Amino acid sequence: MVVAFGIIAIVAAVIGTLVAGWIAVGIAVVFAALAIGFQIKKNNQAGEGERKKVGGIVMGAVGVAIALLIQFGLMSFADKLKAEADKQNSTYVSAGAEGFKSLGIIGFVSKAMDAKPAGMSDKEFSDLLSDELKKITDSMGKSN
Repeated sequence: MVVAFGIIAIVAAVIGTLVAGWIAVGIAVVFAALAIGFQIKKNNQAGEGERKKVGGIVMGAVGVAIALLIQFGLMSFADKLKAEADKQNSTYVSAGAEGFKSLGIIGFVSKAMDAKPAGMSDKEFSDLLSDELKKITDSMGKSN
């Protein structure tokens, strides 16, 4: 069970943080705390001659570290994305970048949808947002 909680913490950190930002960081921290707590409890219940295990503690700590590193990286990328979008007058990507900082991809799409014109269909908006995002990320790649 300790290993499972540690693995869930790492998976939530890697995949979840990209998708849901700080929410996934919180989930990763909860599962890491469970892994660490159960590992400590298990070690305290171990007999005198038994070896103490640290797998849950290590995996929990790694999960939290990965989650925080990815989240801070996303926040930095969101700032650069917003600056480039503002430079290219991309209203939708600029609006979405604010959501990307805190809620990952879900936040990006949600904030961009808030800026969607009233008469535009979701499919048209999705295509427009995708094209703008590709243009901006291509220009960011060329400037580096």
